[in-house]
Formats: sequence, C-alpha cells, structure tokens
Amino acid sequence: MFLQILIIIAGSVFVSYGAKILVEGSSSLAKRLNISDLVIGLTVVSLGTSSPELIVSVLAARSGQADVALGNVIGSNLMNICLILGLAAIIRPLYIRRNTVWKEIPLSLLGIIVVFLMSNDQMIDHVSPSVISRIDGIVLLCFFVIYLYYMLEVAQNNPEPAVQGINHAPVWQAALKVIAGIVALTLGGRFIVDSAVSLARSMGISEAVIGLTLVAIGTSIPELATSLVAARKGNTDIAVGNVIGSNIFNVFLILGISATVAPLPLGNITSLDFAVCILVTAMLFVFCFFRTPRVVTRGKGFAFLAVYIVYMTYLLMHA
Repeated sequence: MFLQILIIIAGSVFVSYGAKILVEGSSSLAKRLNISDLVIGLTVVSLGTSSPELIVSVLAARSGQADVALGNVIGSNLMNICLILGLAAIIRPLYIRRNTVWKEIPLSLLGIIVVFLMSNDQMIDHVSPSVISRIDGIVLLCFFVIYLYYMLEVAQNNPEPAVQGINHAPVWQAALKVIAGIVALTLGGRFIVDSAVSLARSMGISEAVIGLTLVAIGTSIPELATSLVAARKGNTDIAVGNVIGSNIFNVFLILGISATVAPLPLGNITSLDFAVCILVTAMLFVFCFFRTPRVVTRGKGFAFLAVYIVYMTYLLMHA
C-alpha cells in the first residue's frame, strides 16, 4: 500500500513537470510560428495547465476505470474551490471581477449541474445503468467550444497581453520539450491510474474514493502552486481565474473527451459527490454578494476549508 502511494506521488510529480515543459515548449513553438500571445494564452497555456487531469481521466476512461476518471474531475473541482481558493483567500482576500461573478462562476455551476443530470439516467429516465455516454461527451465538448469563443471575446477586450515572457528557444529545443512533456504526462498519468486502482483494491475501498482524493489532489498540483503564488504576490485575478477556468475545463473539455473516448458509468460516484460540488460552486457565487461583495475574504476561505475537511472525513469514514 505504501509503495502504491509513493508511485502516485511520483506520478503526480511527472505530470506536473510534464505540464510545465509542455507549456514552455508549445508556447515557444507557437511564437516561432507568429501565433499571437492571445491565442497562445487561450489554447497552449490553458490546455497545458489542465493536461494532468486530461491525461489521467482519458487513460482511466480507456482502461475502463470510470470511477477514477469521474472522481478525478469532481475531486479536482472540489479541491480547486475549497482547498486552493480557500488557502489563497486566507493568504490574501481575493477580489473577483464582475465578468467572473456573472458569467464564469455561473457557467461553472451550470456545467456541474448538467453533468449531474447527464449521469443520472436511472433517477431521471428510470434507465439502468446511469452513464455519461459518448453523445453526452460530444455535447460537453460543444459547451467547451462556446466557452472558448467567450474567452476570445473577453481577451480581445483586454489590453494586457495574454502571455508574457515566452522563451524564444530554438525550434529543436522547443520540440524536444514538447515531446518530453507528452512522455512525462503519459507515464505519470499511467502511474497514477494503475497505482490508484491497485491501492483501492488492496485497501478494499472503491476506486471512486481514490479518484476523489489522492488522484484529484495529485493532478491539481499545478493549479495549487499557481494560485497560491499568485495570491502571495497580490495577483488575485490570476488566483481566482485559474481556479474557475480550471473547473470549466475539467467539466466541459476533460470530461467531454473522456466520455467520447469511452462511456463513463456512474459506478460508485454518488449523487452526494455531485451535490457537494454543486454546493461549493453555489457558495462561491453567493459569497460574491455576502458581506464584502465580490471579495473572497479570509472568513469565506475558512468556510470553504471547513466544507472540504467535512467532506473528506465523510469519504474516508465510509470508505
């Protein structure tokens, strides 16, 4: 069991480093091709920071481990808001832009509600088993295209460049980074999925619990590092935008691709897991109007942490 946990940790390091060098190499190549900073920021950087979740969920879906794929997405979204945003708010209160309050947070909430409805065939249509089908996955990807269009509109009205300080490395060096990043992501993702399944079986608990906890935490390391550093430096827009953007990517892109690769049965992922994810996203929206408007204060950060601790305790006690 201890060995499997170490392999999951090693896999998390692989995917985090792989994502980093993949972004660096891809950004450099894109700049060499005279692609604008705006497009690079919307595609290369955004997709790169979400690549750990993408690789792990897709590999899990292909291997028939739907619980790990779904648990990774739901657990990552919970961790992003409760743990990452909570800790970032404790470091420094986070100001939230009007667009984020009225468009991006509601879109994130809508996304998880849509997935909840898609995955509950038995409850809604009285059809068994409940599954996120390939058609559902394609629908989620269509939502993602709409979100990309929205991002483009917002970025075009933003006078600041989307990406700064891109390294103009030689083409061969950039290409080598891209290849190394893909290899590291794939190896790390495979380590995480295989070890998570083995760990769940050796401990006699469901793969869903491992996906919601260890796997989700491991794949969310890039978001954790980015948001905490941004909060410490006072870049609260980056801290909040990183979390909300990641949640939208997780639901529409990552879950969409995973379900398109292979249908995802609900398995041991329960309605409670979805309900907690919906709850904390709704809390974030409500907190934008509670007491200090459009600011995630330290008190609100502690509230998110409390919800996360209670939920994790419940998972482990019922594992």
